[in-house]
Amino acid sequence: MSVIRLLLPSGFAEIGLNPLELEKEGVVTITAASVNGDSTNVATFDLVLINDESALRDNLALIEQVKAIAPLSKFMVLLGPSCAHALIYMQAGVTGLLTSLPEAVKLAEIIRKIVQGQYYLEQDIAQLLAMRQIKKQLDPFVYLSSREFDVFCLLAEGCSLQTIALQLGISSKTVSNCQTQIKLKLAIDSRETFRKFANGHGLLIDNSV
Repeated sequence: MSVIRLLLPSGFAEIGLNPLELEKEGVVTITAASVNGDSTNVATFDLVLINDESALRDNLALIEQVKAIAPLSKFMVLLGPSCAHALIYMQAGVTGLLTSLPEAVKLAEIIRKIVQGQYYLEQDIAQLLAMRQIKKQLDPFVYLSSREFDVFCLLAEGCSLQTIALQLGISSKTVSNCQTQIKLKLAIDSRETFRKFANGHGLLIDNSV
């Protein structure tokens, strides 16, 4: 069984990952601090694990930096209970998405699949993304434009107008205008109502509400 080298960026001290248990499964973990900016070391990593609790912009920049140095490296993101950034990460080249870390044996199995070129989306994430694609074509969401639907989902996730603007590549004013139209079309009057409405239509992971 070949050894897989897993890079852990800063901020992974409290996520419950056990390096010793992973090493028994053939996955060696190295922290970003130990790399010390040495690009030759980065180029030898098979997979980079990213924590979505860090700033989205910083994470996307990290992905681009690693891809420039080591184009064959794969990426896996720990999203936590929210899937607000799932599609953004996938568009950036991430092929593994988790809401939580499983025990070492299962995690090592997932890591090997991703390194071998397969996609791995945790069941809740895959179901949520599929549901959003279906629901946007059905009542009552058929009355929203594609952009308004995207804004609706991100508002329901709890994202700020500025964050949504960044993710969708539009201005905060456009996001605000979309929010106004959504409220009119869906008869929604508050952020909490957005969350309840989205959850009632299966557009949020249950534990995110």
